[in-house]
Amino acid sequence: MEYLKKKSKFIVTIIVLVIIALIAPISIAHQTYLMHILILILLFATLAQSWNLLSGFAGQSSLGHAAFFGMGAYTVGLLIFYVDYFRASPWLGMILGGIVGSLIGLAIGAICFRVRGPYFALATLALTEVIRLIVLNTEFTQGALGISIPRPASVSTPFFVINFSEKLPYYYLAFVLLFVSFFVVWHVSKSRYGLMLQSIREDEDAAATLGVNPFRLKLLAMFISGFIAGVTGALYAVYISYIDPSMEPGGVLSLFTSIEPVLITVIGGAQTIIGPIIGALVRIGIGEYLRVSFGFRAGMDLVVFGAIFIVIFFLARKGVWGLLKSKLSFLKAL
Repeated sequence: MEYLKKKSKFIVTIIVLVIIALIAPISIAHQTYLMHILILILLFATLAQSWNLLSGFAGQSSLGHAAFFGMGAYTVGLLIFYVDYFRASPWLGMILGGIVGSLIGLAIGAICFRVRGPYFALATLALTEVIRLIVLNTEFTQGALGISIPRPASVSTPFFVINFSEKLPYYYLAFVLLFVSFFVVWHVSKSRYGLMLQSIREDEDAAATLGVNPFRLKLLAMFISGFIAGVTGALYAVYISYIDPSMEPGGVLSLFTSIEPVLITVIGGAQTIIGPIIGALVRIGIGEYLRVSFGFRAGMDLVVFGAIFIVIFFLARKGVWGLLKSKLSFLKAL
């Protein structure tokens, strides 16, 4: 009975937070920078959730999620660049971006799952760099020039007009994407398939002796993870309106893009559903605050954030969500 009471409190809390997340942005829609930060938080929480499925629950530490994210972004970018239909309506292109992300995931998984541990992480990183160099040196992808993506055309409904030159529509699109990815990963983690993934994480050889097929299950996890990351990259590309293969922060295929979901998940709490959302709030929220605060003193914001990250790591070994659960009694039952 006590467990049910605590769980009911948690569900009510989640419902209230969702309602606030849906209504509150309307009142701050005119504050474009704040809306931009909120959209980035939602997008990178979704990317981190995709990493969490593969690395948190299945124990396969990938450093190659930029490949799925970037190829999703390039899929929609190239469709818009070469096909007239997608210039006005890129939404089908976002789904295709997810499919391409999942297929890239299958290809990388088929190669990299033949090794384990740090070798797997390095192999995913190396293949991502190979993909980036191919995009950088191919005329079809516009090489280092990158691709400019025009704003989608407005959509008229019987009650209102959705204007994509404003940020509010992107906020709701990113929110829906996060909500769906949240539900998918939650459902997978609670299913028989999720339990088998966790058995692989704990001891792959022991799981195999019990009849689990680690290679096939890890490929499926990579497929789902790649799809979520691909759709997220496609929405990011449409929102930002420009993509390129540079190694600088913001490059959709750069190492920075691969590191972000790792940082966010570790800060929030790996192997948990809510961890990536909390991690994105901390990473993007504090990161942007420091970047604006230090202004022209380039690099100081990263130094300070690095110090903050070390403090968080020592105080909360299981992430911020793990720390909250240990301090707030009504969260302990979850």
